[in-house]
Amino acid sequence: MENIKLPLDSNLNPIGVLQPGKQYYIEGSGDSVELPEAGVYMLSVENGKVIQIDYPDGTDSRLVLATGTIISFYFPAGTTVSVGDEDLQLNINKMR
Repeated sequence: MENIKLPLDSNLNPIGVLQPGKQYYIEGSGDSVELPEAGVYMLSVENGKVIQIDYPDGTDSRLVLATGTIISFYFPAGTTVSVGDEDLQLNINKMR
């Protein structure tokens, strides 16, 4: 099998491969995070199932996900992710 060489970025990661960056955490009732920059974010649900997402243009969404779900989304800067049910525990990683 041929050894394929991929071009590397300045951090020596293969170009085109997303790497975890800044991490945010939501835990429990009333907790929320405003995402400061646009980009791809990976959501990892530790507990709970309802995530409230408020976009900067005034629209909103509610996601219903099972515990253990890992999913990625593109969010614009200023998007707020918050608790949709009292038991939510959620990791949010900005991918770079």
